[in-house]
Amino acid sequence: MSSAIIEYLSARPDSNTFLVPLHYAQTLEDLFPRTESVLPQPYKIFMADETQPAVLGFPLAETPVMKELDTRLDRWLTDEVAWQVSRKPDAKEKAQASITAYLTHLLKVSENAMMSNLLNDYHAVFWLAHSVDLARNFSSIPRRVSSIDTQSGRTQGDALKYRIFAKWTLETRELMMQLAVKAAAMLDGEEQRALQFFRLLQDDVLILTEEFIGPDLRELRSFLNGYLRRDFQSFRDSFDKLRNVAMELLQRDRSFAAALPFFGAVDQGISTAVLLDPKFQSFLFDHPAVQNALNREDREQLQLIGRRVREFSVLTQLRRAIIWMNTSPDGEVVAADKRTAVEYSRSTRPLDFGLQGVLDPMVYRFGLIYDISNFSETLGNIRRGGRKEEINSYRQMLLFQRKLESIAERHRLKFEKYLGDGAFYTTRRALRLVRGAVEIQRFYTEMKQKGFAFNKGLRVALNYGYYRLLPMRGAASERITEFYGPGIVELSRLTTGKANKEIEEFAAFLIAHGYDQQKVQQFFAPLARGVDVIDHAQHARDYYAYVNANGHLVNEGIVSSMSLLQELSNELQSEGQHLHKLPLPWGTYVGFTPAVADVAYIGIRLIGMVSLKGLDQVEIAEIVPFASSEVEAVPIDPSESLVSALRHFFHQPGVYAASGNEKADTTHERLIPSEIIVCVRPAEKNGGEVLIGEWDPMSDDVRNPVRLPRDDFQRLFSLKGELTAESLAINKQTVRDIYLRLADHIYTPSVQLASYRMDRDYQAFVLGDQVEKL
Repeated sequence: MSSAIIEYLSARPDSNTFLVPLHYAQTLEDLFPRTESVLPQPYKIFMADETQPAVLGFPLAETPVMKELDTRLDRWLTDEVAWQVSRKPDAKEKAQASITAYLTHLLKVSENAMMSNLLNDYHAVFWLAHSVDLARNFSSIPRRVSSIDTQSGRTQGDALKYRIFAKWTLETRELMMQLAVKAAAMLDGEEQRALQFFRLLQDDVLILTEEFIGPDLRELRSFLNGYLRRDFQSFRDSFDKLRNVAMELLQRDRSFAAALPFFGAVDQGISTAVLLDPKFQSFLFDHPAVQNALNREDREQLQLIGRRVREFSVLTQLRRAIIWMNTSPDGEVVAADKRTAVEYSRSTRPLDFGLQGVLDPMVYRFGLIYDISNFSETLGNIRRGGRKEEINSYRQMLLFQRKLESIAERHRLKFEKYLGDGAFYTTRRALRLVRGAVEIQRFYTEMKQKGFAFNKGLRVALNYGYYRLLPMRGAASERITEFYGPGIVELSRLTTGKANKEIEEFAAFLIAHGYDQQKVQQFFAPLARGVDVIDHAQHARDYYAYVNANGHLVNEGIVSSMSLLQELSNELQSEGQHLHKLPLPWGTYVGFTPAVADVAYIGIRLIGMVSLKGLDQVEIAEIVPFASSEVEAVPIDPSESLVSALRHFFHQPGVYAASGNEKADTTHERLIPSEIIVCVRPAEKNGGEVLIGEWDPMSDDVRNPVRLPRDDFQRLFSLKGELTAESLAINKQTVRDIYLRLADHIYTPSVQLASYRMDRDYQAFVLGDQVEKL
């Protein structure tokens, strides 16, 4: 049963005009079997002010495509009415041309919606939106007829309305069948599901021919006279008799009055909704007083029309859930109705039926992934500890997950999925994400103190990036959305970091398959040089993150990408948050007060650039919570933003220098930037060769090397004559740019510069601030 539709109906007071709130679930099941697969499901729409609750509805972009469709429909009905009244040949041709133009545009828009309908209700939502225009135009037909011929409007207006509607039904049904056949090869059965709602609307009739039906039901006159060919006044009299008999029974029969609450009747008496309810009608029609007042035909007519009206009520409520929106050039999403002046969250993506695919699957989100360190190893140790230890660890993990759920709910983090040894959450604000990450880390610390079995550490990564949404089918008719794309790849890489772990994994794999351990270690020794650089000052902390001298990320705490920090900086400025300098022996943080219990400041510091597998270089920061006793806060100029303060302290000389009270043997890591180096071998050897790459002074490795014949190198880099420090200095920036573009697409193992030094005739030039010859 569709909980979204029930929640939506319950939130609208006008839903109970024809529907009994007590029976919403049963009503939907009776009227629309398999409701979730037939009716479009309203989405949650968030406001710009996220302190306001989300509303359920269908966000639609107000686009020229839908307006043009309405215009063509109006033009056709104008011409068709003129032809039906006058019966002139030229009017017939004009009407035919108009309906052809309308159907051509309708086919184009509905085809786009259907082809984009993979596990989404775009096609159903399109027809729900178009039904607004259809109902308005078809309900106006009697007035259109009267404007041409008053007598015809009085005597034939309703009949012409449903004659023209029958023509529209025949034409569009044939059109949709052709479209389904065309789409069958691509949609593999989904096209039939897409047509279910279209057929439902056509069969209902009322929803496409009437805009509104009031409690007195007088808007049914046209439907009864023109479609059912029954006298409206006779129906009205029967309905009034039913109401009067029910009211008399309520006043005179105590057992009848006592039974009313079971049918959803409230203190004010018997409403129209109760009178139209099938359960109440079955109960009431068995009473002798009703059988004496109404004959069998009248009772059956009331049951038939009661069902029609209840169908209309559900569908028209869904139609009212459509919210037309406009998106400004700067990304603001506002209601198209200027009278309401409602602003929606920038993350709202209105459906645009003029856009190929209807909706761009790319979304921007703030993402969080946590990962429990050495999870698999810990599980193995627990298993070897026996069943009692396994059960105990299971209970601990259950408690841990429940607490994470409460933290996520408090900070409005949406759980998306489990990822290996952790989980993935998203939200729409950076500050919530940072607070949530800090609370998760603090709770993990509490669990460790209480003897948590998975006590090897917790790594957390945060980012702001773009994801692509892949709709998928879950159990039964449940629909789920899978995240994929660069955003989640970046988070995964940031969580674990990639340094010597890959080397260790390869070495362990070879040893496990019978290779001699000593030979394996000797083989990987050159690769391990400079990789396992440990900063002991950092590792002394409970949680830490840094970029080692080899340019690899070591994450055993909370890290964030610069994209998130830029959004966080904007949020802090908009909230008027004051920033503070938090100096510590291993670095200087920029902090702010987070409104998190027992946390005085959340500190952030840039730790460098890292190159993540499959991604471009990413600027990374560490996030650390501090108690008031752990740091001395120095206020920062209010005019300075978070990002500018972070960059200032990152580039400030001596930030990472040891303070005077530290031990002399404490080691500190300082990231030594690599320089572009150009090595030239003599021309008489192999025709001359040039090596260009990134030189690491610590390991003496040339990373990402590119080898080229000397002539090709000079031609590619636009260099003429002898390669000298002066010629390279003139073209330094060009050489850098071309090399970096090449290095992005080529992966080659590092080489030792010593292999070039062995050649006495070699030349090497370092392209730093100044071009120097080694």
